[in-house]
Amino acid sequence: MKKTLSIIAVTALCTTALQAKQPRSPEVIFAKKCAMCHTISRPKSKAEKKTLVAPPLEAAMAGVVITIDALDGPFNDEQMKKESVAFLKKYLMEPAREDTNCEDQVVTKFGMMPSLKGFISPQELDVVVPWVYDKYRPLKVDGKYQKLTKRK
Repeated sequence: MKKTLSIIAVTALCTTALQAKQPRSPEVIFAKKCAMCHTISRPKSKAEKKTLVAPPLEAAMAGVVITIDALDGPFNDEQMKKESVAFLKKYLMEPAREDTNCEDQVVTKFGMMPSLKGFISPQELDVVVPWVYDKYRPLKVDGKYQKLTKRK
Protein backbone atom coordinates (compact mmCIF):
# COMPACT_ATOMS: atom_id res chain seq x y z
CA MET A 1 0.00 0.00 0.00
CA LYS A 2 2.80 2.40 0.95
CA LYS A 3 4.63 1.53 -2.26
CA THR A 4 1.50 2.20 -4.34
CA LEU A 5 0.99 5.60 -2.68
CA SER A 6 4.65 6.45 -3.29
CA ILE A 7 4.33 5.57 -6.98
CA ILE A 8 1.17 7.68 -7.26
CA ALA A 9 2.87 10.61 -5.51
CA VAL A 10 5.96 10.42 -7.74
CA THR A 11 3.80 10.15 -10.86
CA ALA A 12 1.77 13.17 -9.78
CA LEU A 13 4.93 15.20 -9.11
CA CYS A 14 6.46 14.25 -12.45
CA THR A 15 3.25 15.09 -14.29
CA THR A 16 3.05 18.46 -12.53
CA ALA A 17 6.70 19.19 -13.32
CA LEU A 18 6.20 18.32 -16.99
CA GLN A 19 3.09 20.49 -17.19
CA ALA A 20 4.95 23.38 -15.58
CA LYS A 21 7.62 23.16 -18.31
CA GLN A 22 5.08 23.22 -21.12
CA PRO A 23 5.26 26.51 -23.02
CA ARG A 24 2.44 28.91 -22.32
CA SER A 25 0.01 29.99 -25.00
CA PRO A 26 1.29 32.53 -27.55
CA GLU A 27 -1.15 35.13 -26.22
CA VAL A 28 0.22 34.77 -22.69
CA ILE A 29 3.84 34.83 -23.85
CA PHE A 30 3.14 37.92 -25.96
CA ALA A 31 1.40 39.67 -23.06
CA LYS A 32 4.25 38.91 -20.65
CA LYS A 33 7.26 39.25 -22.93
CA CYS A 34 6.38 41.55 -25.84
CA ALA A 35 3.47 43.84 -24.95
CA MET A 36 5.48 45.67 -22.32
CA CYS A 37 7.11 47.51 -25.22
CA HIS A 38 5.13 46.79 -28.38
CA THR A 39 1.55 47.83 -28.99
CA ILE A 40 -0.33 45.88 -31.63
CA SER A 41 -1.44 48.62 -33.97
CA ARG A 42 -0.35 52.10 -34.87
CA PRO A 43 -1.45 54.85 -32.48
CA LYS A 44 -4.56 56.80 -33.39
CA SER A 45 -3.58 60.08 -31.75
CA LYS A 46 -0.47 62.19 -31.15
CA ALA A 47 -0.81 61.55 -27.42
CA GLU A 48 -0.76 57.77 -27.99
CA LYS A 49 2.18 58.17 -30.37
CA LYS A 50 4.21 59.94 -27.67
CA THR A 51 3.78 56.99 -25.29
CA LEU A 52 5.32 54.43 -27.65
CA VAL A 53 8.57 52.87 -26.47
CA ALA A 54 8.92 50.55 -29.48
CA PRO A 55 7.40 50.32 -32.94
CA PRO A 56 3.87 48.93 -33.07
CA LEU A 57 3.91 45.23 -33.85
CA GLU A 58 2.05 45.60 -37.15
CA ALA A 59 4.68 48.08 -38.37
CA ALA A 60 7.57 45.94 -37.13
CA MET A 61 6.18 42.84 -38.84
CA ALA A 62 5.64 44.79 -42.06
CA GLY A 63 9.30 45.82 -41.96
CA VAL A 64 10.46 42.26 -41.41
CA VAL A 65 8.28 40.62 -44.06
CA ILE A 66 8.57 43.25 -46.77
CA THR A 67 12.35 43.55 -46.37
CA ILE A 68 12.96 39.79 -46.41
CA ASP A 69 10.71 39.38 -49.44
CA ALA A 70 12.36 42.28 -51.28
CA LEU A 71 15.96 41.29 -50.53
CA ASP A 72 15.79 37.51 -50.66
CA GLY A 73 12.46 36.68 -52.34
CA PRO A 74 10.01 36.63 -53.80
CA PHE A 75 8.75 33.77 -51.66
CA ASN A 76 5.56 31.78 -51.62
CA ASP A 77 3.50 31.96 -48.41
CA GLU A 78 5.06 28.88 -46.80
CA GLN A 79 8.63 29.96 -47.54
CA MET A 80 7.92 33.54 -46.44
CA LYS A 81 6.76 32.29 -43.05
CA LYS A 82 9.79 30.01 -42.72
CA GLU A 83 12.23 32.82 -43.60
CA SER A 84 10.51 35.39 -41.38
CA VAL A 85 10.22 33.10 -38.36
CA ALA A 86 13.88 32.03 -38.65
CA PHE A 87 14.99 35.66 -38.95
CA LEU A 88 12.93 36.77 -35.95
CA LYS A 89 14.10 33.97 -33.69
CA LYS A 90 17.74 34.82 -34.40
CA TYR A 91 17.24 38.59 -34.33
CA LEU A 92 15.35 38.62 -31.04
CA MET A 93 18.19 36.78 -29.34
CA GLU A 94 21.05 38.53 -31.18
CA PRO A 95 19.89 41.87 -32.63
CA ALA A 96 22.46 43.63 -34.77
CA ARG A 97 22.19 46.97 -36.55
CA GLU A 98 23.20 45.42 -39.86
CA ASP A 99 20.38 42.89 -39.54
CA THR A 100 17.59 45.26 -38.55
CA ASN A 101 14.70 45.75 -40.94
CA CYS A 102 13.78 49.07 -39.33
CA GLU A 103 14.21 52.33 -41.15
CA ASP A 104 16.93 54.62 -39.78
CA GLN A 105 14.41 57.05 -38.26
CA VAL A 106 12.78 54.18 -36.33
CA VAL A 107 16.13 53.15 -34.85
CA THR A 108 16.89 56.80 -34.07
CA LYS A 109 13.57 57.21 -32.27
CA PHE A 110 13.42 53.90 -30.37
CA GLY A 111 16.98 52.60 -30.41
CA MET A 112 17.88 49.04 -31.25
CA MET A 113 15.82 46.09 -30.14
CA PRO A 114 17.48 44.75 -26.98
CA SER A 115 18.52 41.12 -26.91
CA LEU A 116 15.88 38.93 -25.31
CA LYS A 117 18.46 36.28 -24.41
CA GLY A 118 17.75 35.23 -20.84
CA PHE A 119 14.34 36.95 -20.89
CA ILE A 120 12.51 34.63 -23.26
CA SER A 121 13.32 30.98 -23.74
CA PRO A 122 13.86 29.32 -27.12
CA GLN A 123 10.74 27.24 -26.40
CA GLU A 124 8.70 30.41 -25.85
CA LEU A 125 10.06 31.83 -29.12
CA ASP A 126 8.99 28.63 -30.87
CA VAL A 127 5.45 29.29 -29.65
CA VAL A 128 5.10 33.07 -29.96
CA VAL A 129 7.02 33.95 -33.14
CA PRO A 130 4.94 31.86 -35.59
CA TRP A 131 1.79 33.15 -33.88
CA VAL A 132 2.93 36.78 -34.25
CA TYR A 133 3.79 36.13 -37.89
CA ASP A 134 0.41 34.55 -38.63
CA LYS A 135 -1.55 37.20 -36.80
CA TYR A 136 0.30 40.43 -37.68
CA ARG A 137 2.18 39.99 -40.95
CA PRO A 138 1.13 42.22 -43.84
CA LEU A 139 -0.94 40.46 -46.46
CA LYS A 140 0.25 40.21 -50.03
CA VAL A 141 -2.41 40.29 -52.74
CA ASP A 142 -1.55 40.11 -56.44
CA GLY A 143 2.12 40.65 -55.63
CA LYS A 144 1.59 43.80 -53.54
CA TYR A 145 1.52 44.22 -49.79
CA GLN A 146 -1.76 45.61 -48.53
CA LYS A 147 -2.28 48.29 -45.94
CA LEU A 148 -2.29 46.82 -42.48
CA THR A 149 -5.71 45.84 -41.29
CA LYS A 150 -6.98 44.39 -38.07
CA ARG A 151 -7.30 40.63 -38.06
CA LYS A 152 -9.17 38.37 -35.71
